[in-house]
Amino acid sequence: MNTLYGSNINEINLHPVLKDIENIFWFFILSNATLANPDVQKEIKKQKDPNTISMLEKFNNWTSLEVKLDHFANRYQTTMKASNQFILLGKIMAINLYELLKASSYDLKIMEEFKFLKHIRNGAAHNNKFHFKDRNGGWTMRENKVIHWGNYAIDRNLHGKPVFNNFIGFQMIFVLAKNFSERLEEIDKQKNK
Repeated sequence: MNTLYGSNINEINLHPVLKDIENIFWFFILSNATLANPDVQKEIKKQKDPNTISMLEKFNNWTSLEVKLDHFANRYQTTMKASNQFILLGKIMAINLYELLKASSYDLKIMEEFKFLKHIRNGAAHNNKFHFKDRNGGWTMRENKVIHWGNYAIDRNLHGKPVFNNFIGFQMIFVLAKNFSERLEEIDKQKNK
C-alpha cells in the first residue's frame, strides 16, 4: 500500500478550501524526484533551450545535486541537499495554509491549531524565524503563554529561532493541513444536518 504519514496516498483528498496545499505538496515531491532523475536531466539538456538549461543549472547548484554511477549496482545514485527546499516548501505551505483558512468562511480563530499555525506562518514570513515582537519591540505573546499542537509547543523562548528544519518539518504542515481538512469536513457535516 502507498502510504504517507499513516494515510493511504490514494485516499488523501483535502477539503476544497485546502486543495492548493495538497497540490503544492504533490508538485514539490514529484518535481524533485523528476529533476533528480539523470535521464530527465539529459532529456532537458537535449532540448537545447538555453533558458530551461539555465534554470536546471540553478536548481542543481541550489540543491547541490550530484549524480554518480554506482558500478556495483549498475545504476545511478543521486544525492542532493534538500534542506533549502524543505525550508522553502514549509514556508510556502504554512503561509498559504494560514491565508486560505483565514480567508475562508470558517471561523477557526479560537482553535488551538489555528493559533499554532498563525505563529508558524508568522515565523515563515519573518525569514524563517519565530517572531513575537511588535514594531516597537514589545512582546506580542504573554510571558507564560504556550500554544500546543500534537507534541509541539510554541512559547516566547522560540523568538528568533528557526521555524523550518529545526522546530518543525514541512511534512508536518501537510499533516496539520490534513487535520484542518478533517475539521472542515466535520463542520460541513454539521451544517448539512
